[in-house]
Amino acid sequence: MSPKDEFIHLLHQQLLVQGDVIFVMQGDGVHRAAHAVDLWKRGFAPLVAIVGSADDRAYGSFPSREVRAEMIRLGLPEDALLFEDTRGAHTRAEADRALELAKERGWKTILVLTSPHHQYRAFLTFVQAMQDGGVKLKIINAVAPLSMTEQNPWGARDTLQARNFDKLEEYQQKGDVASYEDGIRYLQTQV
Repeated sequence: MSPKDEFIHLLHQQLLVQGDVIFVMQGDGVHRAAHAVDLWKRGFAPLVAIVGSADDRAYGSFPSREVRAEMIRLGLPEDALLFEDTRGAHTRAEADRALELAKERGWKTILVLTSPHHQYRAFLTFVQAMQDGGVKLKIINAVAPLSMTEQNPWGARDTLQARNFDKLEEYQQKGDVASYEDGIRYLQTQV
């Protein structure tokens, strides 16, 4: 089994557990909002956070204020929401801000909520950010149950997944994303 395949296998085996925050990654329109609210209502975390400042509808990155509005429309109380739209115009910046907030607020477990096509890159970005920042947290993959073939203006998730693997390798070379081997080691320590 290749390191990539082993990482994917281990990530899919990770159990969804309670945490300190449901950290909603920006992107995929507002499609992640419903899962964030559902997890909050089911008691997986007392707080939902979104900090992204990206605004590129063609790419699927709607302004975080629109994701915020959708979560509130779906029943998330404003006092259960940490909202910033001045930071994090990309995945690494969002991960770095999440770690800053974890230090400030004493978070130990972060549920990283993203879409199926983005989950691998997002998770490995958090692993790299923790390595770079010397922070030890429990990161939980909280992928939204979204169709891989649904057509969105920015593309179908199955097509976007292939692009995300290409980006993952590009960002690994830049040092923004952990290797598959680092992801494997991280996940093996969480068992």
